[in-house]
Amino acid sequence: MPLPPLPSPNRLNKIEKSQARERRVFFIWKDASDTPADVEAKRHRLIAEGTAHTDDEFIHIRWHRPEEK
Repeated sequence: MPLPPLPSPNRLNKIEKSQARERRVFFIWKDASDTPADVEAKRHRLIAEGTAHTDDEFIHIRWHRPEEK
């Protein structure tokens, strides 16, 4: 029994492009009192709730409260 023909390369490219998604950037505000585990927990929380994906870029921004010097 002959095998069905393979899909054309253009069709495969179209399917691959539709599945690919652009990396997004997420900013994680890092308080002075946050430990590295706290920062990772914030990252994992974004991934768990479906807002971010593991291949997204996460930028940590340090900040201080006005009363802290």
